[in-house]
Amino acid sequence: MPLTMPIQNDSLPNDEPMRMSDVLPRRPAGYRNPAPPPAAGSLKKLLTFSKAPEGPLDDFPSEEKKTPVWVWAFLALVASTAVVGSVLVFAPKLRVSAAIPQTGQLVVVSQPAGGDVIVDGERRGVTPLTLSLAPGPHALQLNRADVSRSISVTIKAGAETTHYVDLEARPVPEAGQLVVSSDPPGARVTIDGQARGVTPITLEDMTAGQHAVVVQGASGPVQRSVVVQRGQSASLMVSMTGQAAFGWVSISSPLVLQVLEDDRKLGTSETDRIVLPAGQHTLRILNQRLGFQTARVVHVPAGGGASLKIDPPNGVVNLNALPWAEAWIDGRQVGETPLGNVKLPIGEHEAVFRHPQLGERRQTFLVTANEPARVAVDFKK
Repeated sequence: MPLTMPIQNDSLPNDEPMRMSDVLPRRPAGYRNPAPPPAAGSLKKLLTFSKAPEGPLDDFPSEEKKTPVWVWAFLALVASTAVVGSVLVFAPKLRVSAAIPQTGQLVVVSQPAGGDVIVDGERRGVTPLTLSLAPGPHALQLNRADVSRSISVTIKAGAETTHYVDLEARPVPEAGQLVVSSDPPGARVTIDGQARGVTPITLEDMTAGQHAVVVQGASGPVQRSVVVQRGQSASLMVSMTGQAAFGWVSISSPLVLQVLEDDRKLGTSETDRIVLPAGQHTLRILNQRLGFQTARVVHVPAGGGASLKIDPPNGVVNLNALPWAEAWIDGRQVGETPLGNVKLPIGEHEAVFRHPQLGERRQTFLVTANEPARVAVDFKK
């Protein structure tokens, strides 16, 4: 509706109203309304600009406002500075947390418990015991009553090494063994003044120490002195004719072997010399615990000796570890578990199982000629 207002003008009739368009100047062609100035103190409006629209809306200010590129660059610079500052603040902590550990763990378990633990000459406590040690080799010693064990251990940084040590006292027989033979046989034997029988004879109850032996034959008595050691066998051969009609045999082996002839005990491989009549002998050599037995024919010269070397045969062992481990036997690496039918000489051996995160376990085991040995460890226990 047109805006009208009564204006007094002599050039117009008094009863005709005047229009606003009659008194305001007209806009020239192509005129556009200017955009309102930004409010004072408004940074946002100062950083924007308007583009005059085209078309039928050219009489209205534009509502579309774009941020300049340099503003985005400034904001990106601020954000990147904050990130770099955060890294500088937390980097030392990250470096500390990622640093390589400077010690390793040594776990010592004994059977029975309560053994004194000495590391590098310093007493550290009693078993079971866990210690933090510097990486590298260490001398470990365990003592309990009359039993002592010395072990060389190697500690790795950040790893756990476990040693199981047997401190059970193994009783040593108080008595020893004495085998007395004569040529010819059938001579009476007296030891320390006590009659013990006729040759050949094996005496199992000899006390350790030196003994006086008298062998009485048809030609008269022959006196000898013999030393018997605890848990060992001694042998004595006497010629009743006065001639050197006897000799000896020496047996070398990494195992302790019993020596028999016609089911008669002659001694063991620990005996330096087993005295025998001169001539040919068939010896039965065995170790019942390891399931090993062999026979050898030997010629014993009069007044001389013969030597026998017994190499133990191989047995097999099967190794396993949970979850898995690298395995060493007697210091030699044999592979990664599980391992089957690993050939080893019969006898006692030591297995070492190593896991990069779970540490080290050691176990002593026995390989026999009868059946495979089985060794297993569980790192989760």
